[in-house]
Amino acid sequence: MTAEMSPLIRPTARRRDIVTPEGVSLPFELAEIGDRAAAFATDLFISILATFAIYLVGFFVIIRGMLRGSDGIGFAAAASIILFMAFVVRNLYFIHFELAWQGATPGKRAVGIRVVDRNGGPLLPMAVIARNLTREFEFFIPLGLLTSFGQTNTPWEKLALAGWMLLFSMLPFFNRDRLRAGDMIAGTMVIRMPRRVLLPDLIEDSIHYVFRDRQLEAYGAFELQVL
Repeated sequence: MTAEMSPLIRPTARRRDIVTPEGVSLPFELAEIGDRAAAFATDLFISILATFAIYLVGFFVIIRGMLRGSDGIGFAAAASIILFMAFVVRNLYFIHFELAWQGATPGKRAVGIRVVDRNGGPLLPMAVIARNLTREFEFFIPLGLLTSFGQTNTPWEKLALAGWMLLFSMLPFFNRDRLRAGDMIAGTMVIRMPRRVLLPDLIEDSIHYVFRDRQLEAYGAFELQVL
């Protein structure tokens, strides 16, 4: 099926044809940058809630240990476990869902977009891991340095970190396929999920059909009951 023959893809400049390894051309429509931002904000909010829940549980565990007279080693171990669990939630949230949901996350599903391989092949685990770990350098590490309490960054260092984040955030505006750095490294792209268009039921076309007496005589009693 070619892009021109598909009724599911609108003829816009955002349309792309991906050729699978079997030589089949599949038409897709690139995801809007606004949709991608909305999906990321939704996923970030969910991951923050999960991280906050971990911090809350860990806080009560530490307080309980302190009330029972735990030593400093126990407190340090509990704090390390909490930080590690929060790190895992933040970093594996996107990887887990994109692997389990075939390139989608809760945020992506909500806005109707997904990640696919640019070469038309299956979405490999290494590609998913690469595109999401890149986000650490694009967003999370600079944001963490900017918002760290007690950090003694100079204004120039803060400006450099902000410029770094802005540079990577604007990258999809300056390439044809709207790829972020993670997509360029992993060989992926983000598309809109094609909406399935159901053909009208055949019964709707024949509901006004009138059978003549000669046609009805050709049917037996069973066929007439079915009609």
